[in-house]
Amino acid sequence: MADLSNTKDITTVDSTPSVAITDKIYINKGGKLQQVSLATAIESKIDSSLSKSKFAADAKATKDAISKVDSDIKAQNPISETIFSNTVTFSPTAYGNAIPEQIEGYIKQDTTKGLQLFDAKTVLSSQIQSKVLTCNNDGSVTLDGEITGSNRNFTIQLSAGTYYFNEKDKIFHTLVNGDDLWNKPYTFETDTTIKCYIANGEYGNKKIYPMINKGDSPLSIEPYTGGQPSPNPDYPQIVHGVGDMGFFDGELLQGYYQVSDGTFKPATVALCNKNPIPCKPGDKIIFEYEDVINGSGISIFFYKSDGTFISRVNKVGVRKIEGVAPQDTTYCNIVINPVSEPIPVASAKHITVTINDKYAVCVKSKGKNLLNLTGEILYSFGRETIFDNQVTINPTTDGRTAPGVWFILGDIKKFLGKTIYVKADAIQRSGNYNPRMLLMTIKGNTSVRTYLTYSYSKAGQVMSVKIPDDLDTNEASDLALNMYVNDGSSQVDADAYAIFTNVYAGLSEPTNEFVPYQSNVTYIPVDYPLFEGDKIVRRNGEYKLLRKWKQEVFDGSEDEGWVQGKSNTNQFYTSQYKEKKVNADIVSNRFKHATSVEPPSIWIGNDINIYFESGYLDNNTIAGFQEWLQENPVSCVYELATPTEEPLSSEAMKTLYSIMACDEETELTIVGVPSDAEIQNQFLLPRNEDGALNTTAYCTAKRNEIALEELENATAARLSALETQALQEV
Repeated sequence: MADLSNTKDITTVDSTPSVAITDKIYINKGGKLQQVSLATAIESKIDSSLSKSKFAADAKATKDAISKVDSDIKAQNPISETIFSNTVTFSPTAYGNAIPEQIEGYIKQDTTKGLQLFDAKTVLSSQIQSKVLTCNNDGSVTLDGEITGSNRNFTIQLSAGTYYFNEKDKIFHTLVNGDDLWNKPYTFETDTTIKCYIANGEYGNKKIYPMINKGDSPLSIEPYTGGQPSPNPDYPQIVHGVGDMGFFDGELLQGYYQVSDGTFKPATVALCNKNPIPCKPGDKIIFEYEDVINGSGISIFFYKSDGTFISRVNKVGVRKIEGVAPQDTTYCNIVINPVSEPIPVASAKHITVTINDKYAVCVKSKGKNLLNLTGEILYSFGRETIFDNQVTINPTTDGRTAPGVWFILGDIKKFLGKTIYVKADAIQRSGNYNPRMLLMTIKGNTSVRTYLTYSYSKAGQVMSVKIPDDLDTNEASDLALNMYVNDGSSQVDADAYAIFTNVYAGLSEPTNEFVPYQSNVTYIPVDYPLFEGDKIVRRNGEYKLLRKWKQEVFDGSEDEGWVQGKSNTNQFYTSQYKEKKVNADIVSNRFKHATSVEPPSIWIGNDINIYFESGYLDNNTIAGFQEWLQENPVSCVYELATPTEEPLSSEAMKTLYSIMACDEETELTIVGVPSDAEIQNQFLLPRNEDGALNTTAYCTAKRNEIALEELENATAARLSALETQALQEV
């Protein structure tokens, strides 16, 4: 009898359409479920020695077998309940995944009021190029390095008027007539160029928020958008929805993949994806960044399944690149390399990767064990070896008494008020060296507080600690596990070692059987992101895609049908998009939505209308407008006159079922849904009759149901032929 709580008895679904979903099925024998092949389940009911005159009996036996398997499948479906969450975490004993009942979209767009007059990227360009300063997306500036000499100076040009200079850390200074202007208002009678400087010193990841605004009091800090409200034609703002990053899961590394062999190289000058992007030969990959990238530009790297580098495509001075996956490709990587103006991971702007013009809803699943030995590591002293769930650490020979390695478990916010469990199956050591593990909060690369110490003598035991729910997240950013060796003296044996084996750190108490770190990224392809009111829903066992919104990207193509206004030549409109709702809401990346002529703006009446401020276009004609669109594509999302409902593509359906098949996973997260998005994604949690979670049984049954459906389709022709021959025989 198969043990439905044991994932080893479960056949994993491969989401690739060309691969069979499963070759195993459970059948009822003597009241017990037994795992057999599909062929056995069917063919065991058929007598291959039957004569032609008894083909009818053969056909009936086949139908009866299919019916029997179908009843066995239905008998496995347990009781279920629905919960609402963007992240689902299961009970400590549950080894199954939740079944998505609903994945709901949202609309979000960052906007500004145009109050910020301090153009940090321009004003501080020399400091940016010398790599001691970074401008962040939220308007802040990060100082990291030594500020001294000429690289401390910058100038600001202001027209006559009263301004407030706001920078509370008092690192920026401007002296006018011996008076420092920062953190106070000042009035200029004429247009002025003022000289400023940054306080000398060594800065380590120091973030400040400089702001200059008109008036005699400080206003809310925001990024610089040309002194105009945004979105505007020169400072676009992404229209966000679920799946707007496409086949990119949002995880970045500081570094790049090398042109010589495609291997990763850490470097501050570049950014690249952390997790491979799945694709196959012939797929069209489009990678787009929010800004134009000079230096070494942007690239797509293609690889074989064994990691062998095949080729890359590269462009400089663009924000978008396209490539076709060559033969033998199974995945690709992307690189952003501006060289002279490095972009820290925290300052990266929006990235989109589409495959064959499809976006994707990204679902991440993660197992109970949060300790990823190949994940993000801090303070590695190069003395550790990681292999097959073992971490070996050798004390250094340079006098360091506590060499070790910090493993990042995750953002501290997800652990607030939660109990963390830690266990090592074994800890080996040589001599008197004292191996330990510390569960601690950190800020950047600095330890803040240790919450749990797991010593050598505790090996094999479970220790736990509750993280306070009122912990100040401004003081601590992440939770980390530090494995280290302390020799307790200055005497260091170069041959000494400590070995940590089968280490567990998670939110549920570990069982006797070690569970390694497990994670998976699954992509559900869709034509464009899910916006507010758009849903993937499960109805009577089938998934449907409900659309309230439509996305369009205007790039100046002739088929867009733009016409120039006659009475107002700054207006351009199109009547091509009949599915839109009259007087509908519309959200655009480059124009605010307005119901009257308030340029620059976009609005819908009977047509889609775009208004520019007078004199904005150098060539104020249809040709000039189309040329502008080619350089500055306008993305917009508008309401449909009639919401649509359609089945998901077969590829998307199989991807959804593959999510259900990840039996070893215990957490599902819809990527890209912000915490403040007022939406509720639903997941079905199947339960046994005793109320205990048992998603494995449901997932197994569902996979068997899919396999049965495919089997029925494959045998339909044979059954028809058998019955026809039987009738002819009679």
